[in-house]
Amino acid sequence: MANYLAIAAVAKTLLRLIEENCPRDEFVSTPTFELYAGQDFSAKPVNEGFSLLVWRVGINSSVRNQPARRTPDGRRRRPALPVDLALMLTPWSTETERQLRLLGWAMRFIEDHAIVPASLLNQSLSRREVAAFDADEAVEIYCDPPSLPDYLGLWDKFRHRWQTSVTYGVRMVNIESEITSAEGELVQRREFGVGQPVPEGPP
Repeated sequence: MANYLAIAAVAKTLLRLIEENCPRDEFVSTPTFELYAGQDFSAKPVNEGFSLLVWRVGINSSVRNQPARRTPDGRRRRPALPVDLALMLTPWSTETERQLRLLGWAMRFIEDHAIVPASLLNQSLSRREVAAFDADEAVEIYCDPPSLPDYLGLWDKFRHRWQTSVTYGVRMVNIESEITSAEGELVQRREFGVGQPVPEGPP
């Protein structure tokens, strides 16, 4: 199970994979790869490179009631929190055709590398004292275009920096609780006492 670092780990890993693999000959200057917040579309624009925005985070309702998990030492933890992520990847370029070439490359790259293992997810965070994911975990990135009204509503917030982008989803990132549940001792024997007879009284 993942911990509270998982959301940041997924976003940083995807951006790092694009930075490490993108075709550098498509850029006319040194590219920038930024993890965006909403205000960055106006305050910190990228001229050449890619930006990645986590624009929605929600709780997966289809598996809301998950069973409790046990730690390797046998302690019982509260159920994990299943989180769904919505990401928006934007290529930036000073030339429209180059921007579309970068978009096509990115979509093909993510489709070819949709399964991201924990070995990559745990390398991208600036805080690495604690791993975000267990060694046997992975996440799947899939293309998840919103409805047209939702997409237009999203870009309405960034109207001065409208760019052709692609949206992705990551489903069921299970964030584990650090709280353990108290348990009684295991039952090892049962004793049955013999009750006392009730004295007979008058009818």
